[in-house]
Amino acid sequence: MKEQLTLFDLQQFTTQPAIKSSYDDSWDKPDSVTNTVLEQTNESSKADSTVLEQDKPNTNKSAPEQSHWVEKYTVTRYGTEHYYYRYLWMSGRKLHHVHIPGGNWRSPIAMARKAEIESAIADGQTPKDIEKLIHYWRRNV
Repeated sequence: MKEQLTLFDLQQFTTQPAIKSSYDDSWDKPDSVTNTVLEQTNESSKADSTVLEQDKPNTNKSAPEQSHWVEKYTVTRYGTEHYYYRYLWMSGRKLHHVHIPGGNWRSPIAMARKAEIESAIADGQTPKDIEKLIHYWRRNV
């Protein structure tokens, strides 16, 4: 019976392969590359100075972002859609929302509260003030 001495041929993994390096003459000339870049930079800065002297457009002409609003949203229960109102506001890049109590969107109470919040937004009240109003309604329903 012949005995197997090794399981795999490890010769290909134990010898290091010969690395063939390539050499480029331009690697020894950093001064010429640096001078070329500096020359280009000096020439291009003269061209940029004329751009800076041009009239700057007024960037304040865009419409201000609306930071808070009321929307109708959907809740699906047992395959049936129900619509309610909620108040939304932005704080930095975060969107906050709170349900407006008073029933579904057809309820006279919900419609009156939606109108009251929209008039508060139009009057310039802050989102904190409107949120306090909604929490007051929630406690006193």
